[in-house]
Amino acid sequence: MSKHIVAKWSLLPLLLVLVVISSCKKNFLDRQPLGRYIDEDVPTSSFDSKVFAAYAILRRGGFNDHLYLGIHSYRSDDSEKGSTITDGQDHGAMYDDFEYNKSNAGIQGYWTDHYALIIAANAIIWDIDSLELTDAASQINKGEAQFLRAFAFFDLVRSFGGVPKVDFKVHDPAQVNIKRATTEEIFALIDQDLSAAAAVLPLKWDPPFKGRLTKGAAQALHARTYLWRGMWQEALNAAKSVITSQQYSLVPNFGSQFRKEGENGPESIFEIQAYYSPTQTNLGIIYANVQGVRGSGQWDLGWGWNTPTQELVDAFEPGDPRKNETILYSGQVDPLYGENVPPYPTVPRLYWNKKVYTNPADRLANNNKFGPWMNHRIIRYADVLLMAAEAANEIGGAQNTADALAWLEEVRGRARGNNPGILPEVTTTDQAELRDAIRHERRVELAMEEQRFFDLVRWGIDVDVLHAAGKTNYEVKHRLLPIPQNEIDKSGGILEQNPGY
Repeated sequence: MSKHIVAKWSLLPLLLVLVVISSCKKNFLDRQPLGRYIDEDVPTSSFDSKVFAAYAILRRGGFNDHLYLGIHSYRSDDSEKGSTITDGQDHGAMYDDFEYNKSNAGIQGYWTDHYALIIAANAIIWDIDSLELTDAASQINKGEAQFLRAFAFFDLVRSFGGVPKVDFKVHDPAQVNIKRATTEEIFALIDQDLSAAAAVLPLKWDPPFKGRLTKGAAQALHARTYLWRGMWQEALNAAKSVITSQQYSLVPNFGSQFRKEGENGPESIFEIQAYYSPTQTNLGIIYANVQGVRGSGQWDLGWGWNTPTQELVDAFEPGDPRKNETILYSGQVDPLYGENVPPYPTVPRLYWNKKVYTNPADRLANNNKFGPWMNHRIIRYADVLLMAAEAANEIGGAQNTADALAWLEEVRGRARGNNPGILPEVTTTDQAELRDAIRHERRVELAMEEQRFFDLVRWGIDVDVLHAAGKTNYEVKHRLLPIPQNEIDKSGGILEQNPGY
């Protein structure tokens, strides 16, 4: 195995073993989340194999595919369904035009995969607790499971509102046929899980385990959940814990972190890990594939979904280098790899997501054009700095305002680099003006990283912004998706549908 493959994902040897073990154990990774199974003998030493099986669920479509992106990305003003008009037209109607279909397979898959992760995490937590294991390794495994459960529930509660609170080991489908919990009850579990995870997870992992969850990941996700609820002091405390840990830093070249070589780098806090080899077991994900340029020949790089809008292109300040690291332009030679992108309408969109643009050398080496080796970035350190800045500004006071300006400048300063003629430092101490500056910075720094729609919702400006961007079908009820109709039907009326569906 070459050096670059080993460095690409050092969890690979363990996960390859896991895949073999899992395939022998009644296809554990392929089980449906509500399926009946017989408990294996619970190991009394390490739960690593079960934890890695839970990590493997993150590679499923419900966390990476075009329908995941519909829910997380192109409901915003920064992206749209993309591809040709007729390709996935019904999904475009759902997420661009907000004609939600409660029987849509994408909504069902999102629900199913998230509950699969929750149920896998529950089994780990329950087994460790039932054996009263207090050794460090077992407690770290439990912390990883608690993070994953909180991560899945946070996605669900943002997307559906209250959902069934499945926080126990599942032996039979009937156990999970329960009413929806309130959002407050779900967030109480999220808070409990992330606090517990942060208390036991390591600050960092040795190189063979790079990519596993850390204390900083739990604190950063907790900050994100607090921001969602407008809990400014708690969000600030959580974000500052990540900052003061000194475990993370901004990479000098903004765009480098989105390349294969930049994965799990100093700015990375949480990524969904991917690995692909043309000659070994495929542990890749579909994330880059569904967003690759939709063309022919060498430009058949993917499905062409989730493409930037003109509104996003226009949002960047003059000279902002992040624009050309985020937007891949049709009809231009891109300077990164020197490739001449075909013009529109030879390819069906003017713009593409450059953050998932693959290196042609990697395509050749892997005999694959679709980028299954590309990790999915979930939380970066720049996001934590901007979360801290936002929370500090909302709390107010001279010191908090000074801190907010300093954190904002860290992000802008990195983007500015050695060019003092662009991206002038923000110096205003007016709370409303600084709020607007931080919101703008989140938009351009985190563009195409699946945060914009949820930011608009939590800021309460989603209706106005989306209508101004031409998405005039959007209403407040569209903040929440309908509960999948199949889940309603299976429950025998125990699950209640969201209003308006």
